[in-house]
Amino acid sequence: MTWDGPTLWYAAARWLGYLAVFVVVGAAVFRWWVLPRAVRDGGGDPTGPASRAATWGRAASVLLALALLGRLYWQSRSMIEPEEPLTGEIVRLVLAGAWGRGWLAQAGAALLALIGWRLVGRANQAPGRWLALAGALGLVLAGPLVGHAVGLPAAGSLGYPATVVHLGAGAIWLGTLGVIGGVALRSGGPSPVPVPALLAAFSPIALASGLAAMAAGTVVAWRYLGTVEALWTTAYGQALLLKIATLVVVAATGGYNWRVVLPRLRAGQSAPIGVTASLEIGVGVLLLAVTAVLVSLGAPVELSE
Repeated sequence: MTWDGPTLWYAAARWLGYLAVFVVVGAAVFRWWVLPRAVRDGGGDPTGPASRAATWGRAASVLLALALLGRLYWQSRSMIEPEEPLTGEIVRLVLAGAWGRGWLAQAGAALLALIGWRLVGRANQAPGRWLALAGALGLVLAGPLVGHAVGLPAAGSLGYPATVVHLGAGAIWLGTLGVIGGVALRSGGPSPVPVPALLAAFSPIALASGLAAMAAGTVVAWRYLGTVEALWTTAYGQALLLKIATLVVVAATGGYNWRVVLPRLRAGQSAPIGVTASLEIGVGVLLLAVTAVLVSLGAPVELSE
């Protein structure tokens, strides 16, 4: 693959899309899973964090819509010569194919999420909750429909379900962490819900989803690599090594927060939770950028055929 301007723009749109999907999923997990358990165990007023989570969910849904439009534009441009004008007919042809059907599924899920979060933010209506949850689930199920999971024979019957687990578990892990960081750790004052209670409620979720994401990612990566040597002899393998390196940093930081920072906070001691959480979130954002590049590259098993 040649990394020209259009390719870079497409990878950037994919990266923003990943960020948005992770926040949409993370806002839902935080709002209806982490926050109620934290309040039950640690007390506090959930009104403010719940409202901010809805704001994050709405903003991420809008960002996702923009990212999807960018992906449609650059996918359509890839079908024609650089000097040719992009016409509605080309766009319709793209949408009529398998990639386009996957894109439409993502767009529909993004719309559900946006409507749901708007309803939740205005009146905390029950329909808003279910629409937001349905949108988050739909995004996870639709995401793999525009990638190797359904377009590469080597993916096999495990390709789609493994990628769904990889994407969904990763979004639960890093997306929820990002929302906690934005809602509770950077709220400009003391959190209305105790931070130790939030972290205690999130820790088992992070552990389970992190392990699931890594296990499913291993299955997917092996199917696309084909051989161990492809790790260092192909661009895909080298990008995968970079992704693994960033993942190790994220996991190590999360483990430090779980085993060192959280016990200190529970004991009433000071701990650099803001610093360590920011590091974990920042490296997680970099991880998604590497992933956006990785999925733009041809899989070694595909290139060897």
